[in-house]
Amino acid sequence: MTAIINGTDGITYPSWTTATRPASPTAGQMGFNTTTGLFDQYISGAWQSVPYGTGAVPQVTTYTSGSGTYTTPTGAKYLTVQLVGGGGGGGGGGTTLYSGTGGGTGGTTTFGTSLLSATGGTGGGSATFGPGGNGGAGTITSPATGYSIYGGAGGAAWYAGAGYNSAGGGGVNPLGGGSGSTGANTTGNAGANNTGAGGGGGGSGTSSFTGAGGGAGGYINAIISSPSVTYSYLVGTAGTAGTAGSGGSAGGAGATGIIIVTAYF
Repeated sequence: MTAIINGTDGITYPSWTTATRPASPTAGQMGFNTTTGLFDQYISGAWQSVPYGTGAVPQVTTYTSGSGTYTTPTGAKYLTVQLVGGGGGGGGGGTTLYSGTGGGTGGTTTFGTSLLSATGGTGGGSATFGPGGNGGAGTITSPATGYSIYGGAGGAAWYAGAGYNSAGGGGVNPLGGGSGSTGANTTGNAGANNTGAGGGGGGSGTSSFTGAGGGAGGYINAIISSPSVTYSYLVGTAGTAGTAGSGGSAGGAGATGIIIVTAYF
């Protein structure tokens, strides 16, 4: 089992299957593995597959709304996928407790139906002095691998007392965040587009209650080493902004989720 060297045709290496690799290899020994379609090299007491590339630039596909089908590009060796759920909306402020409405819950973002799923953050409460909305969570199932991070919770609401008060900020995640109202009795800021951030709560006037911030959507960063031909996808919607009660301001809307797929060749 020796390599054939020809000045015109190049070098032809020995070939084998994974099951029939040489039983007593020497360090540096190489051959072509017909099972994997890659070269094997014996290094540090073990067979290692030798990676290769086509020189193709990775192909990035981004989905910022809606649903549909992702088709894996021809020749892609593996995919990486980042995604976040939608952010929860901020609650509105008001003179009396629970006046106005709380923010809406963000939608769930999925890739491959149940393969990758990031839930949205919940909305912040309206005219209250409690905690903000909860952050979403991420779920990764086989054959995908990677990690997930809970979305940050929204900021708490406050009672303004005799003064004016800004509201709780929107929850954050690795793609961005949101903030509360910009000042006394002002509308809460919306989460930055396609970050899954929570919306800020609405501000209050004198002797009023502010709104709580919405929670951020869950975050996933995953790799799919043996891609399927197609994957369904769904981008989580933004949680709606809570309306203002009497004497207060409306909250800010949460941010829509996003899916970023990178194919490597």
